[in-house]
Amino acid sequence: MINTIILGCDLSAQSDLAIERAIGLALLHGANIVLVHAQADAAPIEHVDNEMLEQLGRVSAAVRAAETRGLAAKVAELAALGLAVEIVSRSGPPGEVLAAVAAERHAKLIVVGTHGATGISRMLLGSVAAETVRHAPCDVLVVRGAPVRAAFSRPLVAMDFSAAASRALVHTPDLVIEGVTVELLHAWQLPAGSWGASFLGLQSHFPWSTVRDAVLASAQAQVDKLVVKHAQLSRPMHVTLVQGPPATTICTTAETAGHDLIVVGTNGHRGFRRLLLGSVADAVIRHAPCSVLIVHGEHAGETGTFQKV
Repeated sequence: MINTIILGCDLSAQSDLAIERAIGLALLHGANIVLVHAQADAAPIEHVDNEMLEQLGRVSAAVRAAETRGLAAKVAELAALGLAVEIVSRSGPPGEVLAAVAAERHAKLIVVGTHGATGISRMLLGSVAAETVRHAPCDVLVVRGAPVRAAFSRPLVAMDFSAAASRALVHTPDLVIEGVTVELLHAWQLPAGSWGASFLGLQSHFPWSTVRDAVLASAQAQVDKLVVKHAQLSRPMHVTLVQGPPATTICTTAETAGHDLIVVGTNGHRGFRRLLLGSVADAVIRHAPCSVLIVHGEHAGETGTFQKV
């Protein structure tokens, strides 16, 4: 159950997408929305005269006034829908501001939009979304696609049978329409080095089919345990086993099958100073063709204890 949604708003088209999806989720749960606007710190300017400073001051005041009007309009729009909404406006980097507000409100979900054209090979994670994922003390929903004022209807959960993936599965029902089937995808690969059997002419002693069957049998056994373990979710689940590199397989499946949400788990607090470049979670959120829910581990947001790299 989601009680509070932290919603990033910079009055851009991307944040408008996030607002629409957040409205759908808030209506589903009866959740409060905290609209968070991060104001950029004024950068010091050297060697300017008084007239220049006065002009800059007028421009800054006009920008702030326009932002205030825009935010007030967003609040009025949400309130008109019967939603409980408040606004928080602070100076600082957006990702850090969003994470701080989420921690203060003990929120379970942050919702942000991101930039980029659709398409697996062309999608890049926006800087605000990336910083939010790094610092967040809770799950982060990165919204992409068409504006939809509803929960999700075609979820795809990346499943590697880890504790992080199980946590992702448990959190998925909070974002999807009641009764929707939760699709799980396990991308499997042959053990490293097994290709060498054919290269060395050892097929008769180490046939590829035997290795493949063993890998699939092991995966299926874990699927059976998973279904039993998560029977309490009371949601229909369907598990697909697909051979291929995990991140590529997940993104390709989401695009070809028309999924509107990918759910990925991350382990503890690893990578909040750097998103573990090359990791499955990082690759998926950067290249996904749809919205992505990043489900953090139990130590999410504990960035103060990390060694900077």
